[in-house]
Amino acid sequence: MKIDLTPRVVGDGSVALDWRADRAAQRWTLLIVRTGSVPGYTALHLSADSARYQINNLSRHQRYLFAVLGHIAGGRACSAWWSVTPRTGLEPIVDTSVALEQHLARLERFTVMPQDRRLTAYWQLSPGFVDQLVLEVQRGERIYRRFELEPEVNSLSLDHGRGLALKNGEPYRLLLGCGFAGTVAASSAPVTCTAAPQGEERAANQAFDQQHLIYPFLALGPEVQIFEDDGAPAPAAVGEDHRIICCHCRQPVEWDAYRLRCKKCGAEFIPNGRGAFLDVARLRFGTCQCCLPKKIIIQKPHSEELRCAHSGKEHIRLPDAAGFLLIEDLPFGLCQCCRPRRPLTRQGKHIVCSRSGEQHRNEHGRYVLVPTQPVFDAAAIDDLLDAGLAEICASGVSRARR
Repeated sequence: MKIDLTPRVVGDGSVALDWRADRAAQRWTLLIVRTGSVPGYTALHLSADSARYQINNLSRHQRYLFAVLGHIAGGRACSAWWSVTPRTGLEPIVDTSVALEQHLARLERFTVMPQDRRLTAYWQLSPGFVDQLVLEVQRGERIYRRFELEPEVNSLSLDHGRGLALKNGEPYRLLLGCGFAGTVAASSAPVTCTAAPQGEERAANQAFDQQHLIYPFLALGPEVQIFEDDGAPAPAAVGEDHRIICCHCRQPVEWDAYRLRCKKCGAEFIPNGRGAFLDVARLRFGTCQCCLPKKIIIQKPHSEELRCAHSGKEHIRLPDAAGFLLIEDLPFGLCQCCRPRRPLTRQGKHIVCSRSGEQHRNEHGRYVLVPTQPVFDAAAIDDLLDAGLAEICASGVSRARR
């Protein structure tokens, strides 16, 4: 498959892209790289009938790389890479030194936390293109479960809530792969561990390699000393006699299944990390669905976004769903039209972005954008990066710092 891409600078900060191919594609992926000391990556998955797209509000002082990827049965094909500075009077030029493989995300860290009939995997990717994460759970020599995740997901809890009947004392192997355009670019080394009851996690996993294992820590004292002062005495150690009392019935509160519960009335509390405890029943948004022990959900300033105060994972409210959903639990995944990407929802017979209303269509197992207008506004990305208010996340798109 041969793809001819023609970029044009149609004005300061605006680049129009037109492409044609010698055969039909199943879908298209528009690749955009913002060059510089901290490069940024954006991939837009478009429907098969797309043939042009325009990017507005780019920085006219910045150099960008553009290419188009065509997906066909059994493979893919990429156009030549073009180097473009979106300033009137400057012509795009072909950059033969660029290859897609050098801009793919890599796996930098992969760790697993064993708990009671539960395993939680955490990972971190380098900046680069990635559109899918694949987490495999193996039991013995067989694949027990396989999860395909959005690239924005950076951890996943495995328990009965996701259909896994994990058994304490039974070894499991976890592997993570990150891929782009149907190809796995990098995979982790397998991590072997076993679930274990509260307080027995470390002892149960002594026989396994500890390099990629972390363990839960339950305490009643402050987690950190916020302001360290050389002249101040060290904080007192929390001893066996440290106790907290229920504010409702004045009875002891103890850890039970990673939750602080009153032994008499059943009231639940969560530590705030500074030595104080909050009554879960009085929390405005409740507790998170990503951590164990659970953490408080907070609202991002000047926004409706709700995030876990510890992990930063967004908790999403959809009109037709009860409670909160994590990105990994969304029924249709995330959109291709916004940055940061927003959840897709059903509207009548169509799947649309919950923010912009842009329609998406499932083509060969992936939701792609069917734009009403082939225009993408890059201002949100560049403005955040220029102001130092954004970071490059695993999928290469920019998002506000937590």
